[in-house]
Amino acid sequence: MTSVSLPTPKVGADSYGHARMPRRIHMPEPERIDPVKYGRFRNVYLYITEACQLRCEHCYMGERLDRALKLDLPVIVDWLKTWRKLGGSKVTILGGEPTLHPYFIDAIRAAGKLGYEDVITTTNAQLPAAKKFRKMDPSDFAYVQVSLDGGSKATHDAVRGPDTFETAMATTTELTERGFDTRIICTVNKANEGDVLRLLDIADDLNVSLVKFHVFSTIGTGHGNPEMAMTPPEWVAFCDKLNQVAPEFKTRVWYQPTYVRRDQIDRHAREGYAGCIGRTLDRISIFPDGRAYVCSYLFDTKMNYAQMTDGQVQLNHGPNEFELFTSVLTESSCGGCKASACMGGCPAEELVMGASSCSAYPDIVPVCRLWKSSAKPEE
Repeated sequence: MTSVSLPTPKVGADSYGHARMPRRIHMPEPERIDPVKYGRFRNVYLYITEACQLRCEHCYMGERLDRALKLDLPVIVDWLKTWRKLGGSKVTILGGEPTLHPYFIDAIRAAGKLGYEDVITTTNAQLPAAKKFRKMDPSDFAYVQVSLDGGSKATHDAVRGPDTFETAMATTTELTERGFDTRIICTVNKANEGDVLRLLDIADDLNVSLVKFHVFSTIGTGHGNPEMAMTPPEWVAFCDKLNQVAPEFKTRVWYQPTYVRRDQIDRHAREGYAGCIGRTLDRISIFPDGRAYVCSYLFDTKMNYAQMTDGQVQLNHGPNEFELFTSVLTESSCGGCKASACMGGCPAEELVMGASSCSAYPDIVPVCRLWKSSAKPEE
């Protein structure tokens, strides 16, 4: 089965204009599936809808938000089965805003029944999300990630829209009080870098289990807001500060290094950094149009790894990201190697940004943007 573009919905009483299914779909109970032992794609990111009621200035979904495709429930279950068989053990249900999908709850529970060990979602935590979570239990999720893009109403609302901070805070409070493992995810940019560390205080106060920071990228909607982007040295300096202050808080802290100084490479290697995800194939992101990507840098391109066709994975036989990432093993994308961790630079960075960070900043080495590091003192 394949996804289709639905007719433009009429705005109803819910005020968000998200299309409603005309009838209840009765799905048979999914059978538990065990992945093949040698499988790749351990982390599966499934975008069940592109619809969202917000228009955040940094959103990597870009024009997909206006296209607003969504998957039918049988297609969701079919694709979950396929990627489970190929090695998926951890699935994140995403959007747009995934809770706007009329079968969000069914999708989450189907993933659990199929055998995914960790079922996760990321939400803007606005009122439609709160209503869906009230119908669910902590056992439905490994954890729920709430997007907060500032440590205050002023900075968060400037990025996500008026009054979104207070609503997200209320939903986060409700989730933690009900026993959900709740986490905060924050996109750091020039507009909010001054107060995002306040999120650590908020996390401690609300009993949030983890805060994750990543850097703003000029992909999707970010193309139109280049002034929000931090330079690699600015991001490295922010991460240095984060590593200094994080031990003062009880909440765990993760961050995505993305760029590091050469003297920091050994630390990440000790933590288990295995290099470019385009070669390790540990992660796959599947959109409602069936395109499947390994690297998020390439979401705006047609260099997807594969295409979902009738529930099956069809490799992209045109220019694709796997060929892009393996090419640097024989010919460096940056013209010379300063550190073995990058193994030839980041060709996606060069393709999207026009130049590799290591060529622009002599002491900077690119680290896979999807690698997460723990902000804690080194042992």
